[in-house]
Amino acid sequence: MVIVHNFNISLEDYAARGVNNAFPRIKRCPHCRGMVNLLRHGFYWRNAIEGEKLYQIPICRLKCPSCNKTVSLLPDFLFPYFQYTVSTILDRLRSSFIDRITTGQRQLTAFYQKRYLKQLNQVEMFFRDYGFREPLPTGSKEKAIKLLEMILALGKATFIRRSTGHFKGNFMAN
Repeated sequence: MVIVHNFNISLEDYAARGVNNAFPRIKRCPHCRGMVNLLRHGFYWRNAIEGEKLYQIPICRLKCPSCNKTVSLLPDFLFPYFQYTVSTILDRLRSSFIDRITTGQRQLTAFYQKRYLKQLNQVEMFFRDYGFREPLPTGSKEKAIKLLEMILALGKATFIRRSTGHFKGNFMAN
């Protein structure tokens, strides 16, 4: 299981601090719901790509002493199972849908577009739950552009934090 956490620092700072980041204490197990302090259980390393820059960053693992299951603390600038950062992915979507320019590898941009278009109804329901009541365009491209503008207006990291748990997996999950 993954817990998305806001470290209030950039990817570059997170990578520079490495295992010395200020990892929070989690006091409730998301698996068994027990009110116990989750214990540090090491780190695993993963790639984080922002623009064209590659970082190797540590992801803290925690273990529940009650049920012995593990949890990963993922920074909010990353999607689970994606190497590219939230900012890079949303910038590519903005470039392709709003600016109508393909940036980076076109196959990867097309992959992101396909995943985003599959999640349009879920994104709409997220905003409806937060009080958005205006009608949306009926065409999928126009709707995709409007919802993407709303995501960008809310803030990339803010959207990711607030939408955690709203989607089945994550915002870009299949």
